Amino acid sequence: MDGATLTELDGTPIVRRQRRPISSGRTGVFAICGVAIGVDLALQLLSILPSWSGYESAGTLPMMLTNMIGGLVAFLVPAAFVLRSPDAWQARRMLLVGALLGAGSELAYSAGAAVSGLAVLQGNNGADPPWPSFIPAADVMVRIGLLVGSLAGAVGTLLFALGLARLRERSAARSSRGVIAAALVVVGLVGLWGLWPLWWLSADWALWTVAAVLSAGILASLYRAWVILTGWSAGEAPHRAWTWAAAATSVGLATLAIGYLLGLLGATDLDHGFSVSVLVVGIGGNLLFVAAVADGLGASAARG
Repeated sequence: MDGATLTELDGTPIVRRQRRPISSGRTGVFAICGVAIGVDLALQLLSILPSWSGYESAGTLPMMLTNMIGGLVAFLVPAAFVLRSPDAWQARRMLLVGALLGAGSELAYSAGAAVSGLAVLQGNNGADPPWPSFIPAADVMVRIGLLVGSLAGAVGTLLFALGLARLRERSAARSSRGVIAAALVVVGLVGLWGLWPLWWLSADWALWTVAAVLSAGILASLYRAWVILTGWSAGEAPHRAWTWAAAATSVGLATLAIGYLLGLLGATDLDHGFSVSVLVVGIGGNLLFVAAVADGLGASAARG
């Protein structure tokens, strides 16, 4: 009824409270992001500390530390998205869930690596007799962490891509779509080829499952790249944010292809400096994507 006021049985007016945004302000977002980064950093340190001297003597420590820093960037994407779109849960839920799954993927990877580090630590220190019986369980937990992380990353990437695709209003030129499709096919073939050892050189069904999920993750990444690159080519608004995202995507595709090629050629142990350089460039690409989200990629009309 127009002008009518809802009341309780005793006549007290019912006041409808407006839903608050998912975040409680910048301080809350920074606090949650800081705690998540702290937990992830602790897990990753736990995974490498037991073998610190071994990694250092082998020359792989800088590469592992660089990769650790790169993983922390995953938590900046949902933080930047919520800061840009305080009503993200109501207006951009698919994008927000995709970004959160990306951060959850990093935590799952780190948790699995931490369990592996604990197993190494116990072995190096001469574990008590009951510990060896838990080693198979630790191995299962490591594989679960890898599987959950890969699955969360694939689903998160796909959801973010679908969320962006729903917001697009323009179509790229046919020539641009053809060039982008050709480039993505090449990168996809290199990435899937890089997973060949997991498929054919192992009889472990668990590794096959991981390979399948990793393959799905590559396909999801290619679809997100398609959405972003064609959106940028079509001139989607805000143009600067889509430009940042296109640059980040191009860097990500290049480092993905180079990383898988290095693995297939067995060249990762030949020049650790080059491997670290590739990782640093990849981190730069991830930071460009954070900049794109902070600049309004997929953002709602509300501003923090």
